[in-house]
Amino acid sequence: MKMEHLYEVYETTRANQAMDLTIGLAMFKAEHPEIQITQEEDRAMREFMGRYGQELAAAFPNREKFQAAVEAGLARDALLEQERLAQEQTDSQSGEA
Repeated sequence: MKMEHLYEVYETTRANQAMDLTIGLAMFKAEHPEIQITQEEDRAMREFMGRYGQELAAAFPNREKFQAAVEAGLARDALLEQERLAQEQTDSQSGEA
């Protein structure tokens, strides 16, 4: 998932006065067929915008603040994933005992 694509989705959504970011994402993809976004990337972008939409919206249109919001969201996701894996390991070790 590229920050630039997320930012452009927000720009496309605003420029077209789209109802929501999902529609903005579809418009962005239609306007930029040269950018190959896989189904996995599409899903990841939608989920990320869903989790961090308020932070991203507050940062937009300032590109630097938007980048910082994306980085903070990615760091939070990485931390949550580490915690989830640690919990799985603890759970599996508890089941073995």
